[in-house]
Amino acid sequence: MAVITGARTPRESTRALAASISRGDLDSAARCFAKDACLLTPDATAVRGREEIKPILHQLIVTGSQIEVQDSSIVLAGEVALGSERWIVTSAGSEGSPFTRTLTPTVVLRQIEEVWKLAVAMPWVRR
Repeated sequence: MAVITGARTPRESTRALAASISRGDLDSAARCFAKDACLLTPDATAVRGREEIKPILHQLIVTGSQIEVQDSSIVLAGEVALGSERWIVTSAGSEGSPFTRTLTPTVVLRQIEEVWKLAVAMPWVRR
């Protein structure tokens, strides 16, 4: 019998990403993404592929980012899901004091071999 590790639901996938970044675990955060995933950066640059996304995740980790997923709405269609969430992100500010911002990411998730992975993540896109 195969042991399934990873997110078993789309909601678990985004929460696993937030938890991995918050605890500073880069490899675990990267594994939340599909190998061919796309992440939109704050300037709307499309970064493609898990290995290319890792440096963006690393930047979040080195600033001590703590991510709390406060709200999540997921629409499921077979092996694909569309999510809209609200994240509270606290990072070290330029003068050492905490800087908190609210993000409203849109995510597309895909079920790959019974595990849900982020296929497209747009955390910084303004609506």
